Amino acid sequence: MKKKLSWLCIVIVIVFCISFFVWRNRNIRVADIIDFDTITKVEIWLNDDSVTLTESEDIKKFTDILDAMKLKKKLRTESDGFVFTIVIYHENNDKNHLTLLEDIIVDEQYYGCDRDYCDDMLKLYKSVQSSP
Repeated sequence: MKKKLSWLCIVIVIVFCISFFVWRNRNIRVADIIDFDTITKVEIWLNDDSVTLTESEDIKKFTDILDAMKLKKKLRTESDGFVFTIVIYHENNDKNHLTLLEDIIVDEQYYGCDRDYCDDMLKLYKSVQSSP
């Protein structure tokens, strides 16, 4: 009886570990974290300069970039390189804070991206910056 109970405990621990590993490595979409439908304004900061997105077309381009991201939760890492700081404002006065490097930090939660999205964000940044 003790032997069966020991094996049962071992199997439960193994199943739990595998389940945790699968859950931890699943793909997450930014839309699962941020409600795109309630966004009213987006500030994109690059160094000390910023652009503000208020037009629905610009916000749509921004959310398309975010929606293309496939994220995986990860532990905090020290990264350097190209950085955007983004503040997203919602209808109910809530805010989301994002930091985009080769990975992304959403409201202090760290995620690995399937690729580097900084070039896409830079194109949007420059297009809004150059428009009158």
